[in-house]
Amino acid sequence: MSTHPDPERLGGYAWTTRTRGRLTRRERLTLLGAIATSQRDYLMHRVRRDRPRTTPHPHDRPIVAPDSAFARAIEEAAAEQNPVILTHSYRSWIFGRALADVDGTEVDDELLYAGALLHDHGLVPAVPGEDFTLRSARRATEAATAVGLAPERTASLADAITVHTTPGVTIARDGALGYYIQNGAMVDIVGQRIWDLPADLVADTLARYDRAGFTRGLGGHFTDEARAVRGGRFALVRRCGFVPLIRLAPFERTAK
Repeated sequence: MSTHPDPERLGGYAWTTRTRGRLTRRERLTLLGAIATSQRDYLMHRVRRDRPRTTPHPHDRPIVAPDSAFARAIEEAAAEQNPVILTHSYRSWIFGRALADVDGTEVDDELLYAGALLHDHGLVPAVPGEDFTLRSARRATEAATAVGLAPERTASLADAITVHTTPGVTIARDGALGYYIQNGAMVDIVGQRIWDLPADLVADTLARYDRAGFTRGLGGHFTDEARAVRGGRFALVRRCGFVPLIRLAPFERTAK
């Protein structure tokens, strides 16, 4: 496992800062392969009508928010988001943390909490020519700096936030932090890997942070970002049919 992912890799913090999120032709082709693989695997599970599991898993455990000055600073920053993004952020944290437990993978609890709660902070409003993850990373860095978080951990957090929208994120290349921020968010957005989670955890999370207005709201924000950063990751994923997948997520229709 790479302890320190290369910040210049596709989606890394240095790459995103340098390119503002715009992909080269070669990078687009690379991501198209990752998108095709991800959609194939996802649709196979949907055809099988996979649902959250009902049997216990040895790594299942209660998901508890970190109790620290940094966590409180992150919560204050997260509260600046609109309700659609805020509740999605908390669900993403719970799902991401649970998936790390299922996989038996160690991940920094505080940084996962921070990254999940702020990964979409910069999404609204969209800014022409600037990938939104830069603004999300900037807000997370501000909160980290305010409480004196170590520079290395702050840099890891910013990098994980910018890489989370890159199709095909892996632990080996991108680190556990970026991987579980992405995976937690993808459970909530389209139901990816929902079959690996306990049914009770999914139900309890949705009851605590409901998805009312989420599908329509996120779909609109996603489209705004794709139009603002033409040639960016959201623009590519949108062209590959991601927005319809949001509408087909395996959650109650009344929560749309």
